[in-house]
Amino acid sequence: MSVASFVLVCALELMGRSAQQLPPILIVDRPVDATLQAVAFVRKGEPAINIIGTSPLFRAAVEANQHRSECRGLDLLRLLASSIAHEEWHLRHGPDERGAYLAQMTEIQRLGSGPGRWPYEAVRRAMKASLAGQELRARAAASDPPHGPAVSATLASHRPWLSAALESSRLPVLR
Repeated sequence: MSVASFVLVCALELMGRSAQQLPPILIVDRPVDATLQAVAFVRKGEPAINIIGTSPLFRAAVEANQHRSECRGLDLLRLLASSIAHEEWHLRHGPDERGAYLAQMTEIQRLGSGPGRWPYEAVRRAMKASLAGQELRARAAASDPPHGPAVSATLASHRPWLSAALESSRLPVLR
């Protein structure tokens, strides 16, 4: 078994789920429309969860589990497992980020990372940034003319993860 497959097995074991209980999970290259911080994504019309094999989170989890003897880097695996839950929610319920992040927050807490722990806080910040981006996109779509480059950069963003969550306070706020 490859280290990448071992990491996925560890994440699923933390969730108490098997591969047969979830949509197919693929390890893929980063698509051109994903940010550098994206960990996973789904595509409309494709019933699979795509894990970005080059994401900082996945690479760190692979590095922590090079020996494949036991699951290591539990916080990394919790964050990966909660990302799988987030994308599974999208496949089952649609594109709403609030619902997907609530599913992710529930999962990461269930897995033992609550408030004050870095995985929980990373998801909380990512949720805040994503919902702020959704609000900006909605406002930009409803207004004419567009608000310029600050909104364009926000409109081009994908789900913010990890370091993007840490940078969420740097996003421009339009009033």
